[in-house]
Amino acid sequence: MQKVFAGLLFSIGFVFLTVTVASVTTKNPTEKDKSAALGGIILGVPPFAGGAWIIWRLKKKQEELGKENNRELETTFLQLIQANKGEVTAINFAITTKLSLEESKQYLDKKATELNANFNVDEDGRISYQFFI
Repeated sequence: MQKVFAGLLFSIGFVFLTVTVASVTTKNPTEKDKSAALGGIILGVPPFAGGAWIIWRLKKKQEELGKENNRELETTFLQLIQANKGEVTAINFAITTKLSLEESKQYLDKKATELNANFNVDEDGRISYQFFI
């Protein structure tokens, strides 16, 4: 809903600012053109700025949620490897974190590279990650 409102404010502001630009760029602007330009600025800047502020606030909120999710994921990862003596599989991690299996594999591959973990493949072809704790 906020995105729609921000888009609406942007659109309204854009229309008025377009009038301003059109009025200012005419050859030999009249008093009416100057008045239209001033009105366009007065009526265009506040909604445009309001839309920008809403979008900025939504982006900041999204970044904060992303950081919080990363912290929770990191904590879950550390708890899981501690509980299993450093060994974890992608499916166990996916179940615990509610990530998709592919996302779990990507996360564990990244962590394995960062932490110099070993990969173990059993006779059925299942891969487990061995982290040294």
